[in-house]
Amino acid sequence: MSLIAIVCFIIFSLLIVTMFRKGTDIFSPARIFMIVWTLAIGLAELKLSGHQIEWNLYSWFALLISLLSVLLGMFIIFVLNLYKPLNSTISIRYLITRYNIDGDILFKIILLIFVCYFLSYLIIYSIVGFIPLFTPQPNLTRTKWSVFGFGLIIHLAPTVIYFVILYYLTVHKMIGKKFIVGLILFTTLLTFFLLVQRFSLVISIVLTMIFLYYGTYKFRPRNVLIIVLFLIVLMYGISTIRVSALFIEYLYYSARMKFGPQYAFLTEPYMYLVMNLENFANSVYHLNDFTYGYFTFDFVLALSGLKHWIAEYTYIEQFPYILNSDYNTYSMFFTYYRDFGLFGLFFIPFILGLVVSILYYKMRRKPDINSISFYGMFLFVLIFSFFIPMLSWLHFILNLTVIYFCTKLVVINSQYHISDISNFQFDIADGGKS
Repeated sequence: MSLIAIVCFIIFSLLIVTMFRKGTDIFSPARIFMIVWTLAIGLAELKLSGHQIEWNLYSWFALLISLLSVLLGMFIIFVLNLYKPLNSTISIRYLITRYNIDGDILFKIILLIFVCYFLSYLIIYSIVGFIPLFTPQPNLTRTKWSVFGFGLIIHLAPTVIYFVILYYLTVHKMIGKKFIVGLILFTTLLTFFLLVQRFSLVISIVLTMIFLYYGTYKFRPRNVLIIVLFLIVLMYGISTIRVSALFIEYLYYSARMKFGPQYAFLTEPYMYLVMNLENFANSVYHLNDFTYGYFTFDFVLALSGLKHWIAEYTYIEQFPYILNSDYNTYSMFFTYYRDFGLFGLFFIPFILGLVVSILYYKMRRKPDINSISFYGMFLFVLIFSFFIPMLSWLHFILNLTVIYFCTKLVVINSQYHISDISNFQFDIADGGKS
């Protein structure tokens, strides 16, 4: 094990241990970001696959620029808020649980989004004529199950799921409506499961965990363990459907893993985690041609219809300098390097760090469903920054926009219990902890 791997695992372990300290906000952005990246770099440095390479100094320099830029942006906002009154997590929970939610507005929003989702589902099925799970090769057909426009609306499934969970957590009584939204939740999960998709569902799971932590008293070790186990079963279960046991063995041998075949099931999660960093390290060293915003603003080009036309006209290579064709992701930061070079690696992650930290402190000052949900979406971006550039994907921007405006609408039509406002106080002592 290399010195870098040892240092990363030590930092990772210390960050995990400090999460159990009284008064610590476990979902503060800098903490989560460092946990994710120390784990990712530590695992990558184990070099358990024959496809992994030794990184050169330029690759390390490029990666450190992006990571330190995010942390610098966060640190600046942290300093600006150091002595300002902020709510502790206990105060936030108290305030959210004493909040009068307009259940009728939230119920109508759930119905509207679900109807759009379900109609799009039926339209796509009527056009393509198949459901991926019921085909001989679901892993291949799932990528072809789409129709322009309607395929985008299908990705609102995690928003539907999250809003249903919010309804159960924040709206009291309303037994009849809860039965209806329960059916909506079951239908959405079932229909989306048939598409053999898994990553989009993680959005709703992460958002739920964040809201449970800030908005309820239900965030206990047992509940967290249940959610984590459900997430593992979901990810591994859908992966098992997508590939056969024979294919898992194929992945193991094709990845040239350095551990025994009895642990072949670890091949896919390990490779999907570390090959992002390996592709990043290899590509930033060799890449000389930049695309000046094509990938960073992919969602704008996709929405305008210019994306594929520009790619064909300029002969943009989709996956340059990948080390293995089975793993074609580079982490979020490669998108910014590919578009703008080292300047992009510094400036855009720096802005991201500023924005996420601003949203975090806004949530700490004025907690409500809107501020918690919106911060949760950006925290999701940080959690999966080692994997893909979520802020460049049109379907993620759609979910982000819908969640922001719909929760804003719910907040505008809701109010605190007037009798509890006088009981609410800022906790200055806890305000600087992150």
